[in-house]
Amino acid sequence: MNILIDINHPVDVNYFKNAAKELANKGHRIIITYRLRGKLESIINFELGEFNPIKIGKHYSTFFAKIIAQLKRDLVFLFFHKKNMVDLSVCFGPTNAISSWLNKIPYLAFEDDFEYKIPFYHANIFATRHIMPSYICVKKKNIYNYKGLKELAYLHPNYFTPTIEELKNYDLKPYRYVFIRKVANVSLNYKKEDNLNIIVIKNIKKLGLKILLSLEDEKMKNYFKDECIILDEPVNDIYSLMKYAKFTISSGDSMARESCLLGTPTIYTGSRDMAVNKELIDIGGMFKENTIEKILNRINYLSKNEARHRIEKLVKYKIMNEWDDPTKVILKHINDFVK
Repeated sequence: MNILIDINHPVDVNYFKNAAKELANKGHRIIITYRLRGKLESIINFELGEFNPIKIGKHYSTFFAKIIAQLKRDLVFLFFHKKNMVDLSVCFGPTNAISSWLNKIPYLAFEDDFEYKIPFYHANIFATRHIMPSYICVKKKNIYNYKGLKELAYLHPNYFTPTIEELKNYDLKPYRYVFIRKVANVSLNYKKEDNLNIIVIKNIKKLGLKILLSLEDEKMKNYFKDECIILDEPVNDIYSLMKYAKFTISSGDSMARESCLLGTPTIYTGSRDMAVNKELIDIGGMFKENTIEKILNRINYLSKNEARHRIEKLVKYKIMNEWDDPTKVILKHINDFVK
């Protein structure tokens, strides 16, 4: 069976990685396509290079440019599907939804972002199945739910075991540094994310902690290079670096959730209120702070109080007893269409 997996965000690479490799091992032909955006090209070639990923289209920053680019990309896929004899199309969101529908190819749209309404309903209209965490309380005939969070597709203990070896490459000691993720403001989701500034970084350094910085926008390197260890991504084992941080600060919601699921206390500085974040906030793993003053207060609190053991215990319980393994969810839905 020819299965197309279309990738549009760096987190999608890890989300589909384990499922893609298992399907390939079972004899299916896996076709990986992606849209050029930030560091996605280097990440996808690092993680999924054996599938010879194919670049189709690129990311734009303005609303109308995004719409035009998406329609053009769907037009390319209209012919790409036929040329590659695609039997099943899989992606996160609506990336080639219209072309799949026109070509009468089953389209599985995975989702966790109901708050971003236009892509959500775009996917839902054309998807054969729209698959999302049960936190999203939308009921429609083509919607299928699972328990938990999408990040467990690669952070579940079935697939990931942390190691301190990666820390040696940065001269870091466990729990003596802070992991910071700063997203670029090119996405409509993150236009207001400007709270991770130099004031926050200087206050962390006063506490005697090193700073490991993940930058989506490489043009910001010169602004932070004297204060932080800046990651040259893709990193061999970025999740171990997050696991052994004292705490994480992230303006991006995906990395904030990843940190929590690793048991690391996390300050989420983004402005978005997302249903999938609520349980992590409720158990005290994620702290949503959106002003400099609140961020600094939370940093001071986490530097003096050890919340890790409690968070690790709660997350482990939920993984073992309440949350699904999303990779198994992906495979289950794909296997329903296997010929």
